Amino acid sequence: MSILPQALRPPLPWTPASRGLLPERSFMRRPQPAPRRTPTARRVWEDAASFCSDPLVSCIGWAAFLSGMTILRVATVDDDQHTPRAFLKKRNQLKKAGPPIVCLGDSITRGNLSADWVSSLRREWQEGLVLNAGVNMQCSQNIQMRVDEVIACKPSHVTVLVGTNDLKAALSPVEGFMYQVFGDLPEVPSLETYEKTLVDIKQRLLSAGARVALVSPPVLGEDIQSEANKRAAEFAAVVRKVAESEGNCTYLPLFEMTYEACEALPSGRPYSGLNFFAWCCLLCFDMHVLQRDLADIQKERQLGVTVDLVHLGPKAAKELADMVHDFVRSSPTWANSRFGQPGFDMIEAC
Repeated sequence: MSILPQALRPPLPWTPASRGLLPERSFMRRPQPAPRRTPTARRVWEDAASFCSDPLVSCIGWAAFLSGMTILRVATVDDDQHTPRAFLKKRNQLKKAGPPIVCLGDSITRGNLSADWVSSLRREWQEGLVLNAGVNMQCSQNIQMRVDEVIACKPSHVTVLVGTNDLKAALSPVEGFMYQVFGDLPEVPSLETYEKTLVDIKQRLLSAGARVALVSPPVLGEDIQSEANKRAAEFAAVVRKVAESEGNCTYLPLFEMTYEACEALPSGRPYSGLNFFAWCCLLCFDMHVLQRDLADIQKERQLGVTVDLVHLGPKAAKELADMVHDFVRSSPTWANSRFGQPGFDMIEAC
């Protein structure tokens, strides 16, 4: 085997070692394995377990979790006893009953997070049925979608109390986003959309032959000088404007009534979303677990009109029930209307 001269040999691939820049053996050295460390996930788990082992942290964590679950349960539970849906299902058993009174609204009407003014009205009104069409966490556009169900009941009277959630959405970008997403709304509620929606609700109910009362939303917080209540006054003015426009419609001044009650207080707490949420969570436990009296809760929190800066306390709820009772009493009763004429059948009405 012949050996080629150095000049005739093919060039070697270029490497730093071939040019004498580094020792050849340094490129043949195998990388050393990195020192073994505790996996990140395991360290995080151990730190979390150590943190949660603290009794105080555990108590706070469980309290927050149970509060969230309780308020979620209360907010979404269905009441099948006195709703339009239950009324329509049982229409075959109500042939001799007159047309109902329907109270349409949000959580203030629903009454499971505050004093239940609809139940108070039901106890006072012995001449017919009173249906609760309140649903928690709904804005005016959500309620607009449920008007057909109310009309299907052929009511003699309908009260519409909506706007508190629209007001909260207009005040806070965070709450506005929340109501838009969870309410599946095309846009964030505003004063302009509120007025348009209220006009449509009123016209559809009047066209169905019902006597309609539009109720202004109550104060938001108990500080009458706050920005929240200045905006609340604008929403109340819209309700009055819509009620007093074309059509035979009654305006019930709940905002004015609660505003005057707040004026008599020595000091009023302004609305705060965080304070409201915390108090609302505790209110669920107090009402539905501990069965506490709302008047005691209100006194403990040093509130005079609301129980959590939004929902009505016992006195304000009773005054609202009396206001609605007077509206129904002063209007032509169902016995004098087309629903109460001889031969009227509730099957036909539903």
